[in-house]
Amino acid sequence: MSGLSWIKGIALLSSIIYLCSCASIVSGGPKTLPIMSQPDEANFEIIDIRTGNTILKARTPYTATLERSAGFFQNAKYKIKLVKDGYLPQEHQIDSSINGWYFGNIIFGGLIGILIVDPATGAMWKIYDDNINVKLYPDSKEGRISLATEKYNGEEPYKNDDYNQAISDTTTAIGYYPEYIDAYCLRSAAFVRIGELEKAMSDLNKAIELKSDYPRGYKERAELYIKKDEFKKALSDLDKAISLKSDYADALLVRGKTHLRLNNNAEAKTDIRSACEMGNTSACHFQF
Repeated sequence: MSGLSWIKGIALLSSIIYLCSCASIVSGGPKTLPIMSQPDEANFEIIDIRTGNTILKARTPYTATLERSAGFFQNAKYKIKLVKDGYLPQEHQIDSSINGWYFGNIIFGGLIGILIVDPATGAMWKIYDDNINVKLYPDSKEGRISLATEKYNGEEPYKNDDYNQAISDTTTAIGYYPEYIDAYCLRSAAFVRIGELEKAMSDLNKAIELKSDYPRGYKERAELYIKKDEFKKALSDLDKAISLKSDYADALLVRGKTHLRLNNNAEAKTDIRSACEMGNTSACHFQF
């Protein structure tokens, strides 16, 4: 092979590799990430979750540089721990996820970009956060309540069907705020979703113990009793819920369906029609 041909071959190979790594071209390199807190001047450390090593210690505000990959075909995972005198410690997790440009290799690059270049350079991963801004809560009763109800209420993961995370969040919330009734109810609902009925019942019993005039607690405990075919206990709880909230359409619908299972047809029709009149669309569409 002549010198000129050899140079052309090297140039061609370099071009192929360059073109086959779509994510590396478009968005390669480490992530520059501002770390902030409210208020500022909080001390923080960033921990590589995969290794357990602390990779940075600094004070907010600070701009950190983070690798997006933890190795070949491994995304990076980081935990930020923040502390400040007079405030509750906070944690925040950062995970890199698949870079949308990585799939550009299917069209433009081929297998070299998909299987070698982008995984090796870490460009197949992306940290989508533009910045991290953590609210700190005062180390006081009010601060603990605010932290529990604002950050760890479990509502977002529950809506996203991430029931284990909802359980984890509400457990943290209860640790900060042991009288957080809604957290017990939501955790109970999450336990039901993963089949942990006894734990769900325990949470509802606790919610009712904390607030004996809490209609939601009785209604949701009644639904658990129904799952266990304990219909008399369910009716007792539903009666209590409706006595506490006479326009509780959801409870009326559940009580109507329970009466129907017990062949109490007249009572069932009365409850379900009442629920419909109160605006419950499921009751209005119910077929006897």
